[in-house]
Amino acid sequence: MAKKSNRQIPSMMVNVKGEGKADTDLLCSNEVFIKAVFTETIAGIKDAINTKSKTAVLFQLEKSDYYLELDKDQWRQALQTCIDKHIEEEQYEECSKIKLLMDKIK
Repeated sequence: MAKKSNRQIPSMMVNVKGEGKADTDLLCSNEVFIKAVFTETIAGIKDAINTKSKTAVLFQLEKSDYYLELDKDQWRQALQTCIDKHIEEEQYEECSKIKLLMDKIK
């Protein structure tokens, strides 16, 4: 039986000014933003596995009715990217936790 989710989905507020490309490049190189995306990717997929959902919700966009989501067929690749990031940072214990999570994807 699927568990009810207790996860509080974070709200992400992003303001893009000007042409957009330079701002998005700057955002994607911001360590705080990157860490939040990796953290919420793992949390969202873990929650989706536990609740037997086919979609992992990562963020709510600025308290709107829009969400950043990953379909189940994207979970393995997303988690592998998280593992790669943790390997770069030599956080091997986190890699093993993510690998266990990957093993739960059916």
